Parts: sequence; structure tokens; C-alpha cells
Amino acid sequence: MPQSAVHPLWGSLSLDRQSQISLQDQIVGFFRNAIADGRIRSGQQVPSSRQLAAECGISRTTAVEVYQRLVAEGYFLTRPSAGVFVADTSPEQFALAASGASPQTVDPPDFTRIDMRNYLLPLAPGMPAIDRFPWTTWGRLTSQICQERPLNAVGYGDPQGELSLRETIAHYLGTARGILCDASQIIVTAGSELTLEYMLGQVANAGDSVWVEDPCGAYMRYVPRKAGLVPVPIPVDQDGLDVDQALRKAPGAKLAIVSPTHQYPTGATLSLARRQALAEWSEASGAWILESEIDGDYRFVPRPVAPIYALSRAQRVFYCGSLSKPLAPGLRANYLVVPRQLTGRLSLTTTLVPMLTQLVLARFNSAGHLALHMRRMRTLYARRRTILLEELRAQTAEYLTVPRVPEGGLRVAATLRHEIDDVRLARRCLAAGIKVDALSSCYASGGQSGLIIGFASTQERLIPAAVATLADVLRRARDS
Repeated sequence: MPQSAVHPLWGSLSLDRQSQISLQDQIVGFFRNAIADGRIRSGQQVPSSRQLAAECGISRTTAVEVYQRLVAEGYFLTRPSAGVFVADTSPEQFALAASGASPQTVDPPDFTRIDMRNYLLPLAPGMPAIDRFPWTTWGRLTSQICQERPLNAVGYGDPQGELSLRETIAHYLGTARGILCDASQIIVTAGSELTLEYMLGQVANAGDSVWVEDPCGAYMRYVPRKAGLVPVPIPVDQDGLDVDQALRKAPGAKLAIVSPTHQYPTGATLSLARRQALAEWSEASGAWILESEIDGDYRFVPRPVAPIYALSRAQRVFYCGSLSKPLAPGLRANYLVVPRQLTGRLSLTTTLVPMLTQLVLARFNSAGHLALHMRRMRTLYARRRTILLEELRAQTAEYLTVPRVPEGGLRVAATLRHEIDDVRLARRCLAAGIKVDALSSCYASGGQSGLIIGFASTQERLIPAAVATLADVLRRARDS
């Protein structure tokens, strides 16, 4: 099927009628250059000579002669009853092939770390099961809203987030997490980094020290540093962030960033004693806490520990959650619960979460669809986690150790038994068609070498083959 004619070309074709160069030569030169620099691709149909004449204000004879020259020179070719098309190989390529020279190439930029499309591959850590996205329900709700034609769906909405959505979030947090808040305390945000950036902008000052888990996601250190703060890495053990070490390393810190339910990447759960210690520290010192629970909704054990937010009598805790993790990352919808004492002096800008998405999420949540979806996903993720752990034991025990089976979240961390560069290993896995992350890259200054492996987004029938691929990459890396 030929590609359609590119009429927008006329926007870049400018003829100088005062030039000594003829109009015909100018147009021929334009097409030559456009083909050479890729603005017109091989196989692409060009407008007819009649269109060329009309758009450029030239005679039909001149237009026909332009195309005849370009066909004769090998840039264009004609197809009977179809039209004129760009040739598959330009004269420059023919000359290059004849000379035997190698074409100049520019190495593509390395997007391995930032191209999130890689997380569509098997074993991608942190990805929810988008193969189970509730398309039918989501489409029906979207259609309903579009038929109602609400102006706020396509205009500027509340910079804090749509009220109906914030009300459903407050209700969910009260029933599911024991967090008592109202819609006035909730801000709808776009993504984890922007949420952290916003929170820091409300309470932090340049030069402040910040307790940051070590290891952690790189953005947890990068965003505070970008804001002029001083991130202080605090070790994480089986009970989460070590509060005693934090007090010794940076007693004057003004902020702590923690992931209590499922610490990334270790999977540790912050103990109740340490949650209480953090709450007491913030009350005594006047410091703030960001409780990040991006994937804290998925736990596979009963009796969840109370959130730090609920333990803080002085209400010095920001609580961050996600509406994307339960459904799909492309929604880019997070939320931040701010302490009640700050609600009157928040600085707000236009939310980056599309209004239509917010309205659909509000109806999806209020009708009970989100709760139902999450119950189904917990069962599914528990099953996929079990299969992954069984396959890792069966196929990779010679190379990997899983020191801790996480009580929640969408991933597991495995340490390497051999001295292998885990960053290079992750790249080899990507080349083999699976996506894992390097554990060592999560440490502030070097750390345990290993892999972060996901299970939630990989279908059960695909997990054994994906782990077999991982085992093959591990074996070749060890033997090389």
C-alpha cells in the first residue's frame, strides 16, 4: 500500500522568483535535498504535477518537466495508473555502492535506561499486568463521559485534581489503608518523580539534608539533589530503613523519604517499631516524612502494618500513592495526601493528568471497579510470583539467590553468586528479549550485584521460557 502524498512539503518549499536560478532548477533541487536528508522517504508518493503547479504557482509544463528530470536522474519513478513515487534507492546510494565506500552512520543514542517501552518485555520489574487491563469497562465509562460532553473533560480542570476523583481516593484510603483524610488534602499528580518534586517544593529548602533509603530508585536521590538538597543514603536491612543509623549519620535532617510496605528494590517491609520511631523523630525535630506507597496496595500476607501517616500525631507525613500501578503505567496518575496544616498554603499549577482520564478514574473507582480489579490482580500476582520463584529455584539457583521473598509489590531482588557485572548483564538480557534491572545501580556508591526481576506483567505460560532465557544469559556471562 503506497504512502499518502505529503502535501505539507509545500510549507518548506520556498521559491525565489528574483533568483537567477530558474524555478524548475529550484524545485528539482528542493526534491533532491528533501530525499537526501530524509524529509521524503523512499516509496513515498508525491503530489501530481497538476497539484505541484497549482501549489507553487508555476505552469503545468514546468511541473511536468520537473518530474521528468527527477525520473531521469533516478530520484523518482512512475507507476502506471498510480502516480509518481520516490525511488527505493537514490542516485547517491547507487554511487556509494559503486565506490565500495561505507556509508556514514551515527550511532543511535543509548536509551536502554530510559526507554520505558522495554518494560513491555517479559520479567519487567514493577510493571502491572496490562494484559488484564479492563478495556471493556474503561471504554464504556469513557463513552458515557464523552456522550455527556462535560467541558472540564477537555478544558482546564482543578489544579489540585478533579474533585470527584479526590473524593474517591479519600474514601479508598480511609477504608483500605486506615488513613483519615478528605479531598481537600489530596493532589492528583503525574508520575512518581513529579510527585516527589512537588512535595519537596512545598516544605524543603536548599541545603537541607534528606534521609534516603540505600538502595533505592535513582530518582529518589536525583530529584532532591536537583532541588538543591543533600540526600543522605541510609542503609536498609530486613526491617527497612535503619532509623538509628539515620540519626547518627544526619541528626539534623529535615526530611525522610521511605517506602514502608515494599521497599524498592529490596522488598523489605518497614517494621512497626521503625515506623513509630520515624513518626516520633519527625514530631520531635519538626522534620517531614514522605511515605511512598506506589505499589503498596499489593500485599500477599495478611495483617498489614499501619501507615506512618496514621501513626503521626503531629501530621507531618505526606502520603504518596498511585492509580497507575493498579491499572496501567500509561495513565500516569499518582496522588499525594498532604498534612492538613498545609492545605491552605499549597502552591498549585495545572495538573498534568488529563481531565478525561481523571473523570474516568473517578467513575471507575466510585462504581467499585477498581477495588474488584485489585482483588483479582492480587490473586493473579500471587500466582505469578509463585511461578517465578519456583522457576528461579529450578533454573537459576546456580547463579542467583533470592535473599528475601517480598511480602508485597511487583518484583523480587536476586543477588548474583558470581562476580558478574550486573549492569552489563541487564543489557545482555535486554538483547535476549527480557527486561531486568541491575541491583547495583540502586546503591548510592556501589553495592550488592544482582538483578531486579518482575513477575506481575508476565503471563504464567511465558514465565518458564523467560527464566530459561535468563539462565542462558547468566551461564554465558559466567563462562565468558
